[in-house]
Amino acid sequence: MKKAFVFDFDDTLATTEACIQVYRIEEDWTVRELSPAEFNDYELRSGEAFDFSQFRCPDLIENGEPTDLICLAKEVYEENHEVYILTARSNDVSEAIAKFLKIHGIKAKQIICLGDKDKSEHIARGKRRALLTIMESYDKIYYYDDCPKNIELAPKGKNIKSIKFRG
Repeated sequence: MKKAFVFDFDDTLATTEACIQVYRIEEDWTVRELSPAEFNDYELRSGEAFDFSQFRCPDLIENGEPTDLICLAKEVYEENHEVYILTARSNDVSEAIAKFLKIHGIKAKQIICLGDKDKSEHIARGKRRALLTIMESYDKIYYYDDCPKNIELAPKGKNIKSIKFRG
């Protein structure tokens, strides 16, 4: 049976010091900083926008702390199952994610970064489409993510199991 394991990065495989800044558009000053978990549920207020610049810093990724799930990722990689990373980060940090994984003995088949896409598109829908594409090549998919929205919108079926990770 051909299996693939798909992992979200932030707060699923790793925690970093990166925060999402919420700022007032007209005043151009930061209102607050959000962790990735807080971002999952935050609704922008009128006149606010997100600043993801800290998520484009390779050093913050490479120096991130692995979660307990990194052990599973390493184990399935060593069993010759395919490991995918499916993240809301942008493509400009995919090499830093690959380096983080290498430090922990894992080489991903693919690092899929959705953060460069049109911001009007919901990340959960983008992750769903990516999972549907991955499903075409495998008998069984295991998908791990910390965000309830991503798990909720993940494809359903007997060949995919979606697991909400609580770090």
